[in-house]
Amino acid sequence: MLWISNPVDLIVINKNKQILLIKRLEEEEGFKGTWSIPGGGPEIGEDFEKALHREIKEELGCKIKWYKYFNSYYMKLPKEHHVRSIYFYGEIKGRLRLNNKEFSDYKWFDITDKNLLKLDFAFNQKKVVSDFIKFFKKVRKEE
Repeated sequence: MLWISNPVDLIVINKNKQILLIKRLEEEEGFKGTWSIPGGGPEIGEDFEKALHREIKEELGCKIKWYKYFNSYYMKLPKEHHVRSIYFYGEIKGRLRLNNKEFSDYKWFDITDKNLLKLDFAFNQKKVVSDFIKFFKKVRKEE
């Protein structure tokens, strides 16, 4: 049976040129223990932006300060599961309180750290982070 999901994810950045990644605890498609960008799928009847705010609140325990659209990506997983992820980037506000039922850890990584892309990422998020680093560097040069 064909299954299509449209998760929304937020590439969380801060003023120190760092990106927030969370370590997955849940087993999903073999990605337990991998680093991930926070986010998830909309509920029935929920639009993408409301889903993004809800997911960040559920996963990080805080609110989104601001966000902008970044890019969308397609990925096929086993068992006819097709994923079209929508990525935003932005900042969060409030005290970060990680959902410890889904995630075991979080860490801020320097976006200029060459070892960042050596991490074990969930899904196709290594490509997403790589693309975002290029985008971020270009935007910073233009400012």
